[in-house]
Amino acid sequence: MRAFLAVPVPGSPGPDPAPPSLEHLTLHFLGEFHESLVAPLTERVAPTVALHRGFDLTIEGVGAFPSRTTPRIVWRGVGAGREELRRLALDVRQAVIAAGIPVDVAPFVPHLTLFRVRSAADAARARGLLDGRTPAPAPTRFAVTEVDLVESQLRPTGVEHRVVVQYPLAERSG
Repeated sequence: MRAFLAVPVPGSPGPDPAPPSLEHLTLHFLGEFHESLVAPLTERVAPTVALHRGFDLTIEGVGAFPSRTTPRIVWRGVGAGREELRRLALDVRQAVIAAGIPVDVAPFVPHLTLFRVRSAADAARARGLLDGRTPAPAPTRFAVTEVDLVESQLRPTGVEHRVVVQYPLAERSG
């Protein structure tokens, strides 16, 4: 199975709504791994995630990978809740290592993909968003309450995501 660990994001990420199954903030990409590793992964990830209290997160602004001048992916960033998300991602990475699954060494950059630049029209839309001629989507605030293990299946019609396991965060205090 090809999978990743992510925080689900409710609602639409921007001007081109993706199917609800695609809306997530990836904490850790696992890549290809055997389904027999789901149980040992869950043994490590579930208690790790449960140590974190739920928190609010704001998706805002726009950016691009690899850069704003040569965008291949246009994304929205994280404002409020960024530090809580960063700590959660670091702890999830340690749980993945403890489960014996190889980790991606790339630094964690919290983002929600808006679209991929695949055509001249996409490039023009990216330039408009990144230089401010097109207004960025309004900030979106939501409660982070779980981390999901998500299977990513490549289909002729596009990528389909299926939640395999949900790992709840601790209840919010107060």
